[in-house]
Amino acid sequence: MLVLSIGSAVVASPSRSPDEIAATRSLAQRLSISTWALAVPIAWLAAPLAEVRGGDSVDLLAVRSGDRPLAIAIAADLRVMGADERAVVFEVDEGSATAIATAHASGLLIVPLLRSTH
Repeated sequence: MLVLSIGSAVVASPSRSPDEIAATRSLAQRLSISTWALAVPIAWLAAPLAEVRGGDSVDLLAVRSGDRPLAIAIAADLRVMGADERAVVFEVDEGSATAIATAHASGLLIVPLLRSTH
């Protein structure tokens, strides 16, 4: 009876797509090994990040204008874990997290660049 019960449950349950399975996992479960989720407030960004979605890849530049202008890459190929009107949540490693926090603390403007999928 137990075997039949388990078998009927497996056959009767609808198969779920990988996207549906991923949607039920917590943010911590979706992060890769040795990474963290960092919410970057939209107010920190010097330019809008239009139409960003979970799974997109973004690079971040830090820029300074004035007498000694500067533009440096501070984080590359960050995976977007989620976004709303207040913040973008990126999957980051230790180096990227430190670079983003340091750039903001130094008063540099952060420019996001959405990577093409092609």
